[in-house]
Amino acid sequence: MIRNIARFSGCLALLGLIALITGCRLGCHSELRDDPRQTTPLLLVSIDGFRYDYLDHFETPALDRLARDGLRADSLHQVFPTKTFATHYSLVTGLHPGTHGVVANNMWDPRRQSRFSLRDREAVSDGYWYQGGEPIWVTAERQRLITATYFWPGSEACIGRVRPTYWKPYDGRVAHAERIDQILDWLDLPPDQRPAFLTLYFSAVDSAGHRGGPLSEMTRAAVADVDGHLGDLLDALEADNRLDAINIIVVSDHGMSDVDTQRSILLNELIDLTGLNISDWGPAAQIWTGARDPQDLVAELREAHPHLRAWRRDEIPARYHFGSHRRVPDVLVEADPGWLITAAPFAANDRSPPLGMHGWDPALAEMHGVFIARGPDFIAGTRSPAVHSVDLYALMAELLDLQPAEHEGRLEAFSPYLGDGPAPAYRAERFDCRSEIVEARIGAQHMALHIGEFIHVLDRVGDGHFEAVDLAFEIDGETAGGRVDGRSLEGCRRLP
Repeated sequence: MIRNIARFSGCLALLGLIALITGCRLGCHSELRDDPRQTTPLLLVSIDGFRYDYLDHFETPALDRLARDGLRADSLHQVFPTKTFATHYSLVTGLHPGTHGVVANNMWDPRRQSRFSLRDREAVSDGYWYQGGEPIWVTAERQRLITATYFWPGSEACIGRVRPTYWKPYDGRVAHAERIDQILDWLDLPPDQRPAFLTLYFSAVDSAGHRGGPLSEMTRAAVADVDGHLGDLLDALEADNRLDAINIIVVSDHGMSDVDTQRSILLNELIDLTGLNISDWGPAAQIWTGARDPQDLVAELREAHPHLRAWRRDEIPARYHFGSHRRVPDVLVEADPGWLITAAPFAANDRSPPLGMHGWDPALAEMHGVFIARGPDFIAGTRSPAVHSVDLYALMAELLDLQPAEHEGRLEAFSPYLGDGPAPAYRAERFDCRSEIVEARIGAQHMALHIGEFIHVLDRVGDGHFEAVDLAFEIDGETAGGRVDGRSLEGCRRLP
């Protein structure tokens, strides 16, 4: 009996060792299946930190080629906060961070009493942090498609006991040419091994934007390099007569704004930080108050600095969609555009100060990213107003013929641009709303409202009537009106 128990214990130990070596493969599917379903492949490309207007400021022949032959949106309206992990996970789940729970690059989980950082390899590959949503590769794998991810936040983790069939642990040192070659190699596999959904990621433009500023020579060089490698990919696909047999979507996770570290808000000089857990800093700070009353802290913060706004969790602006998940902090503090929240001067930290940053209100135009799509399922030569990032999951599910998981996006925003029909109408109308100039860019099923330095995306709900959370705009002949963030736009008259 003792011998049998010892033998059983030894087997358990061996199984545990195997699970450790294989990355818990015993409970996580990431292997080739016997009967993969075939469909038109979809490649999702992310150029981190590529601001929407880089297409106008820099030479981008490959991206211009994609846009000319497919669909280009004016910009991509991201989610709050406009940080890499939060936005990337929204792109592939169709959920806002307040729903899926990846609420920042650095975050606190009160249930587990643990901290996540994008630089923590163990945390990044831990599926616990991604339980609030189903990324498109999981949806695809569950419906008999083969998937491959060359870097994407969440793709290294086992989510819902599923991983991509092929995946790469993140390594920013991998040459861009090597990434392109791997995508081509995956597409060269036999049909029963070939992925139907693939991701490709570049960080160089974001890094350059932080170090040199958004319109710097450093950023121009990074854009040229990434665009050149995308051009190599397109040329290789065209040479093999495959360019017209694959759908390609290019996005970015956020834009970039100039910053001056002289505009730093030193929180430790404004309030007593004793007992506070601040899980993220920068354009916005996420504060866990511990034993302190959140309302008292909010009141103190609102009086502390003229370029700060602060809210309790239940007061966060509704259009941020940020208040429901347990990882949303007790208090959210946001700085005005161009200002940073920190606890020490950058010189004291002995590190180079950034000249570019992101993380502010996603409606801020400089936080908008890029959206371009090309392939057999897209109408060539089309233009769209700004689109919302949470709508991409529904679009990708449609392209891959998948039954989507629960999501918060709308396929209707993209439906008019799919198929082989004529290009949908697109027009821009300008209104004078009592000395405030508003531009409405109107597409088939949605519109983008350009007001000052902000761009808001609204859905069509009727003839000339568009709405979103805390937003509305109605056009009636030569007049228009609506509301934005609780304030009225009245007496708007069309400009010639």
